[in-house]
Amino acid sequence: MADIAVAVTSLTANALSTALDTATYSVATGNTAVIAAQGATRGLILTFDGDAASTVTLIAGDQPPSENSGNGNSAALTVANGKQYVLELEAGRFVQDDGTVRILVGGTGPVNVFAYAAAPGN
Repeated sequence: MADIAVAVTSLTANALSTALDTATYSVATGNTAVIAAQGATRGLILTFDGDAASTVTLIAGDQPPSENSGNGNSAALTVANGKQYVLELEAGRFVQDDGTVRILVGGTGPVNVFAYAAAPGN
């Protein structure tokens, strides 16, 4: 079980972004994607590309800083082979005390994980 660091790409309002999905963060089954969210999940957008029948589970955050960490981990979300999924995180549930967001990958294959920060004010 390894931690795979995933950087956050900042988006600019009213601008087409050509920097999407340029870095590959492939997370194998049993490993954890660790997103450098710097404690901020409001406006954090995640995408998942499935390479096989896999699941992703967002790990509940620490209290503090996550006020809603008592809601626990997310349900295991299915990421099908060849499909791409987009998820916007709720604020206050998944931030760890070090400011990261952790996502456990399960199932049969790796998942490519990408993280984007929406432009401030949007």
